[in-house]
Formats: sequence, C-alpha cells, structure tokens
Amino acid sequence: MRVIDLSDTEAALRQAADEIRAGRAIVYPTDTVCALGVSAISMQGIGAAYATKGRSEAKPLSLCVADIEQARAYVEIDARAEKLAAAFLPGGLTLVCLSRNVLPAALQAGFPGVGIRVPGHPFGPALCKLLGHPITTTSANVSGLPPATDRASAEAAFASAAEQPSLLIDGGLSPYAQPSTVIDLTTPEAKLIREGAISFADIQRVLAA
Repeated sequence: MRVIDLSDTEAALRQAADEIRAGRAIVYPTDTVCALGVSAISMQGIGAAYATKGRSEAKPLSLCVADIEQARAYVEIDARAEKLAAAFLPGGLTLVCLSRNVLPAALQAGFPGVGIRVPGHPFGPALCKLLGHPITTTSANVSGLPPATDRASAEAAFASAAEQPSLLIDGGLSPYAQPSTVIDLTTPEAKLIREGAISFADIQRVLAA
C-alpha cells in the first residue's frame, strides 16, 4: 500500500482519482474515521471494496458525495434529509435515503436505501467533485476489526487483508475518531441505525423544529 500525505493536496487528489478510475481501493481521511474508497459506479471498484474488507456482500456500502446536489442524482432527498443536511453536513452524519436505483445493485445489497454523507474533512468531497461521481465511505478496516483513525492504524488494519488498498492518503489523526451517526430516512419515521459523532438527541431536535 503506497502512502502519500496532503502536503500537495492537488497531487494527492489526482493520484487518488487515478486509482479510483482504475477500479482500485484507496484509504482516505474523513472527520470521523479513515474511509475505504472505491468508485460507487463501477462493479470492479465495488468488488474491490468487498474483497479488501473481507466483507459480506449482504452488507451495503455507504457513499461519500461532493455535496447534497451530487447526491440527488442517486437518492431521493426529502424534506427531512434537507433539514439534517443543512444542520450537520459537512460532518459526521450518514443519511440513508431511498435509492433512485441508478447505482450497481451490489452496492445496495438488496436494501431500498443508500447511505450518503459529506464528510467534514474536505478530501473526500473534493475527490468526488473531481471524479464527477460518488465514492464509497465504508470504514477503513478488515471486517470485524476496529476502524482506522490514522496512518499507523490503517496500515495495521489491513495487515491481514487478502487484498490491500493500493493507496493511503495520510491526513493525520481523525478529529472525532469515531464513526458517523447513521439515520434511516427510507420510512416515514426516521430511525437511528448507529449513534456516533452526532447525538440522536440533536438529530431529533432538528427534525422536530
């Protein structure tokens, strides 16, 4: 796994985009934990994500998007999603929204929704803007192991992986060092899937306003 830092952000973005376009997996920084990124529109890329993580293909993959406008092409952004995005994005929140069913079916793993987020760290959104499409934002680790939060833990996280990511973007220590909060908006009542960087109480306050 080749490692580059963010001393030259434009060069890092170009190299990351090249790896994504080639169907390979990268590790990139977010504000929560390090993420494993592949093209969300490529079956080769999605296959690389599952293989690298050793993850069951019955589990869906969430997406990093440049912004909510980019997300609209892939998921339904309802009034609740608009509210939560305005309050918390960019940031540590993943919104599971009804899919428009234009992404490879393997990414959804049979679920009606797709998780989308705009990380608070600018690298992922900038990469999605450069590519013109989303990438995955599943945690950087082999399934069952703790998610990586910096270069050292990312290298350790894939030490036993059958397939290594091709590139690691070293962005230093993740500020929150915990996963994003995941909210399911595919049903009439918003449901908490995982509480992380943002409290569910804060989510409920915004939705009730």
